[in-house]
Amino acid sequence: MTKTLALLALSTLPVFALNAHADQPPPNRVDHYQAAKADSTEEVMANLREANAKLAALLAGEVDDYAIHDIHSLCYTLEDSLLRLSEEFQALHGIVADMHFASEGLKREAVIDYGEAYLAEVGKLLK
Repeated sequence: MTKTLALLALSTLPVFALNAHADQPPPNRVDHYQAAKADSTEEVMANLREANAKLAALLAGEVDDYAIHDIHSLCYTLEDSLLRLSEEFQALHGIVADMHFASEGLKREAVIDYGEAYLAEVGKLLK
């Protein structure tokens, strides 16, 4: 009987261990590859175009384990590039919002300045 209770107690330990960790956040993911570096918006766009072309080529072929490995390595550049572009678009949104408020107040010089700044920056993204 004692042996049975001991075995029963030991068999429930994994369940309690899983429950004990259920409320803990998952561990941080480990970086395996370096994303392509970019110092400017133009470089971000070039990296994104190159990574997109590689991804399209990989998906057009047989997606075997080697292709999945290559896709995994591309994800670092894709994620970083998209994050940078998201930040760029947020900054552009701020410029347009400022231009909007300036236009409501009929502030001609501010509207021109914001409009020119917006066009200069958005042009880098829409090439």
